[in-house]
Amino acid sequence: MPTPRVFLAALLGTLLLAGCRTYGDQGYGSEAKTYSAIQQTVQLMEQDLSRAESDLRRLQSAAESADTLQGLADRYRSLVETHATTLEEHRQQAERLSGESAYRTLHRIYGAMVVDQRLLHRQYERTTRKVWATVRDSTIPRTPRRRASSYSITPVQYPQDERPDISMAEALRDVGGTPGLQMEEQPGNDE
Repeated sequence: MPTPRVFLAALLGTLLLAGCRTYGDQGYGSEAKTYSAIQQTVQLMEQDLSRAESDLRRLQSAAESADTLQGLADRYRSLVETHATTLEEHRQQAERLSGESAYRTLHRIYGAMVVDQRLLHRQYERTTRKVWATVRDSTIPRTPRRRASSYSITPVQYPQDERPDISMAEALRDVGGTPGLQMEEQPGNDE
């Protein structure tokens, strides 16, 4: 009769040789799901770019009447140009891939896309907060809301700050400029 050590060693050896079959295994469809997520990320970045271009037009319009915003408008324009370049690179990567590409390649590229998307969002938000502070002649811009970490647990009745990000229209609310460009665009308000 085998000793517990021999049995444990045999069990560990079997587990090591078998490995985890869910990592990129064809039977689970991981490649197709990751490729779909890549396509969705590219679409989200396209939507974010069109929103950022609209915000840039608002900021440039406001900068015409408030010289203090010109530097921030230049910075925002640079962000939009970086966003467009990054989006084009991600489009090209998505076109070279397919649902049958290697899982590790798909996973690596998807991770890079998500990181780029978050970084751009943070830079846009930081610049928008600086615009908000400049318009109000404040030295300290409003701090962003604390984002929940996937590694922490928040108690159920803990008060949460659900303040949304500052929009460019909100940041420019007290600035003049070309009428209508600082107004929020409402769907269905075609006058």
